[in-house]
Amino acid sequence: MKIISKSILQSLGLTEQQTAVYLAALELGESNMQQLARKSGVKRTSIYNFIEELKERGFVIEVKKKKRRVYSGVDPKQLLEVQRLRMHELEEIMPELLAIQNKSQTKPRVSFYEGIENVLAVYDDQLKDKKSIFAFEDMEYMKMAMPESFYNNWPAERARKNITFSSITRDSQAAQEYTKKNIKLLRKTKLIKTEKPWKTEINIYGDKVALFRFREDHAMTVLIEDHDIAYTLQSIWKEMWNNSDEPIIG
Repeated sequence: MKIISKSILQSLGLTEQQTAVYLAALELGESNMQQLARKSGVKRTSIYNFIEELKERGFVIEVKKKKRRVYSGVDPKQLLEVQRLRMHELEEIMPELLAIQNKSQTKPRVSFYEGIENVLAVYDDQLKDKKSIFAFEDMEYMKMAMPESFYNNWPAERARKNITFSSITRDSQAAQEYTKKNIKLLRKTKLIKTEKPWKTEINIYGDKVALFRFREDHAMTVLIEDHDIAYTLQSIWKEMWNNSDEPIIG
């Protein structure tokens, strides 16, 4: 039963309780609410909360017999036909959906990521894009938030993919130590002295801008996908890089 439940959950988008009730209704043939609850192990009050959804989505049929409501599970073969019909309907409206998407592509796409795992996913996106990265970074605060495994793996993987990394970096002991690896890791750095820490990193790559904020053990990212925004920030970065008298490390 558990194997079947997982399969249905994945393919039909049901919750665990909905899956249990559908399977119970399928096995019982016809049953009242009390029988459904007993067979599925789901409380009647909970079933009442979602039985209408199961009916509307075509998983359960309700009929009245002798003034009582009786439920039965829809034949799995019929479910397959329903899914095929929905796929056919989706294919028919696909041109309209794509037209809407094309209109939205003129607007910047903004995504918010919180937590180390999600922040790491944005760094992985830079590896997938394989575009040169132009960065503003604060290595001191970055090291407070990011796991050690990140420094052991991500820069080396970036270099292996031949993705260059050029950074205007706030001068700190952590930054000075890290620049010793620049040549091996395809990095170029200019160290900039600042009065206050940045606590952030900005990575510009392709048509994307990733804005990272680091606070001790808490990291978050805002990812902006827009050609004009990325181009403008990259132009500002290049102006600062070219007009700085600091030596290039790497």
